[in-house]
Amino acid sequence: MDALQAAVHLPPPTILQRIDQLRQMGHHIETTPAYGFRLSGYIEKLTAELIEHGLGTCRIGRKVLVYETTDSTNDVAWHYAREAGFDGLTVFAEHQRVGRGRLRRHWSAPARSSILCSILLRGFPSHAGQKLTLLSGLAVAEAVEDVSSVSMRIKWPNDIIASGRKLAGIMVESRKVNDASACVVGIGINCLQTTDDFEPELRATAVSIRQLIDKDVDRLRLAQQLLIRMDQWLVSLDSDQGSGLHDKWLARCDNIGRRLALVQDGCEYVGRVIDVSPDQGLLLQLDSGPVRFFDPATTSVQS
Repeated sequence: MDALQAAVHLPPPTILQRIDQLRQMGHHIETTPAYGFRLSGYIEKLTAELIEHGLGTCRIGRKVLVYETTDSTNDVAWHYAREAGFDGLTVFAEHQRVGRGRLRRHWSAPARSSILCSILLRGFPSHAGQKLTLLSGLAVAEAVEDVSSVSMRIKWPNDIIASGRKLAGIMVESRKVNDASACVVGIGINCLQTTDDFEPELRATAVSIRQLIDKDVDRLRLAQQLLIRMDQWLVSLDSDQGSGLHDKWLARCDNIGRRLALVQDGCEYVGRVIDVSPDQGLLLQLDSGPVRFFDPATTSVQS
């Protein structure tokens, strides 16, 4: 205690009060008579201050909000899209009551089990949603690899896959706000779930980082790495117009060269995947002969 008191220039009662506050925030702090205090384990509860600390990004995460519970982080991000100064805002939630995925699907996760966030990008053209989906997929895959050392693959259009099962999903929404275009990128990453945390019908197809590495994962570090990777890819996109994005994404894509069944506007199309364009979508050589692009915003993949 004497050394700690000298370092922080606070009296012992105040130090003990601050340590209790840190414990309430989710920090694991051990106390031993011989050695004093020691920070152990990962932080259970995300906070905006910790995520922002030392982030060093240019655009993404310059402002971070963390909600204990909210209906949807995408909805919160869209609320701030109407106000100036919130480009790059990232909204995290420990739990979402009505989290949503692509094509009006539901995204559900136990509280404090995942990374659930939405990133607001003002001035991003609505027609660039496909490019933004690819960029976000790469950022998620790289961030998860940074904290887990487990290889990540991508399944078009928006699933991050590990060991053949879905670990994360991405949803990009585009709107006009105050006569200007804006996008919100919604991201969900399974982190601490066990088998029982998934609905029975998902247990064979979904996976968490904990299941992959057989131990807990540092969600704070993952949140920071995600924002750093997103920021890096946005900078890269501005400099090379997406050529590097295309090559890196294809190197991780599980669909290239495989036959795929798609549904668009109620019609089914079957063919072999030739390419994925950052601007136009998935390029399919149809069994019926023609080559056709499919927009991920209006297309679903048949199981």
